[in-house]
Parts: sequence; C-alpha cells; structure tokens
Amino acid sequence: MLLEGPDVRLNYEVIGEGTPVTVLHGFTQSGRSWHEVISHMPGGWRWVVPDLRGHGDTRVRPGGPHTMEACTADLMMLWDHLGISRTHLVGYSMGGRLALHVAATHPERILSLLTIGAHAGLEEEAREGRRRGDEALAQRIETDGLEAFVNYWSSLPMFAGLERRGPSFVAQVRAERMNNRAAGLAESLRGMGAGAMRPVWNEMERVRCPCTFVAGQLDHGYVASARRLAASVTDARVVVVQRAGHTVHQERPDAFARLLLAHLEAASPRSETSPSSSTSP
Repeated sequence: MLLEGPDVRLNYEVIGEGTPVTVLHGFTQSGRSWHEVISHMPGGWRWVVPDLRGHGDTRVRPGGPHTMEACTADLMMLWDHLGISRTHLVGYSMGGRLALHVAATHPERILSLLTIGAHAGLEEEAREGRRRGDEALAQRIETDGLEAFVNYWSSLPMFAGLERRGPSFVAQVRAERMNNRAAGLAESLRGMGAGAMRPVWNEMERVRCPCTFVAGQLDHGYVASARRLAASVTDARVVVVQRAGHTVHQERPDAFARLLLAHLEAASPRSETSPSSSTSP
C-alpha cells in the first residue's frame, strides 16, 4: 500500500489484526525482511511494516531529506492514517536506531520498545570520522552501482552468520538488497548513518515503556550497546542470543520470534492480548 506525504510516497504493509506492532528494517533491507519472523508469530497482532526512506518501494521527492527526523514524521503520518494512537515498536540496526529516536522524541506513542543490534548514537568525537566514512561509502555506491555495493556489503563479517542458513537463504537476502536503488541507499547513508544521527542517549530517560535490547552473542560491540541502553531507561532487560551475530532475527528466526512474543506479551495488558498469543514461548 502507498501513503502520500508532502515529500514522500511511503510504501507499507499491514499484516494481521490486533494490537499494533511496527517493525523497522535495517540498511539495505525493506519491510519484506520481517516476513519470516511475522510468519512465526501467533495471531493477535497487527503488524505495520513500512519501507523506510531510501529503501524498497518508498520514494522521496528529489532533494527530500533522508533523516531520522523525516522517517519519524513518516511514521507519525502512517500511524495517524491507520488510526494507531500507540504501538509496540521493533527495530533492527538502522531501524533500531530509528526506533530509539522515535521512542525518545515521541514516548507517548510507544507501548513498548525492542531493538536488535542498535545504539542511541555515537559520541561526538567519533561522529565526524563516521560521517566521512559514510560519505565515502555513499560515493562508492553512486560510482560503482548497486550490484557491486551489495556484493561488498554482503561480504562484511558482521553478516557472516547468515551463511549458516544456507545458500538459498543468502540468495534471498541478496535479492531483497538488490530491490533497492543506489541513489536511495547513498542518501540514507548520508542522512541516517550512525555519524549523521543525532545522539539521543541523554533523552532515553523519557522512555518509560517496557524495553528489550537484543544483541547476538558474537556481535560484541552491540552487546555492550544493549547493556548501556538498558542502563539508560527505567524498565528494560537485555537479551543476548547465543550463536548469533548482528542479524539475530534472520540468523535465528525461531529463537527471535519466541523472545519477541515474550516481550510483547509482558508489555501488553492482558485484555489486549488474544488467547492465541497468551502462552509463553
């Protein structure tokens, strides 16, 4: 489905009925990357699955921003369009950073928060170097093209855990990445990369909803980030998923679906949880 905004044509899906859960994908992905996890979940949830700016089938007018603030405005527009006053919010990597930004700036809209492999922004001394690196990578995308960049990105060690799913799954992930546009990914790096993101660590105290911060056991830097995030809010737990790296929800979808269900049920009033989703994982 498409939703027209002032400078965006936002592509999104709504899957199922029940309490809303909004899921935000990572860089080079799209909403389709959540389909497998959603298929493992019981009924009783209304999955809101957007393609973020620069990704999938969402289109931004020429010169339009690809920033955390712009994507936050897109989510507010989408939730208002769907009549959603509050939603559970789940995000992976770049989508996890966006989820943290949304929860810190609009805590009144969030029922609960779960992130995978995310942090709330880099320290100031690290941001400039990361911005330069992201700009160089954006120029590489524009110069070499989408396929060359996808080949490079897929080969990074942080995604090695996907190979344990076998060649057909790796091919599926690659095909999803190839469904992007070079220009969109480059602008996303420039506007939503870790160096561009305004840190929200000091605003995390505004987040009062139940939080779960997930990291793969092998994703050491993000294990530390998950623990720092948990120490920044009042109601949080850390889950370190064994035998997983950065892409926990794709490397171990069954295990992730169980922990996501436990998080959602613990964060939902009993009256909001359907009988089919009331059992423990």
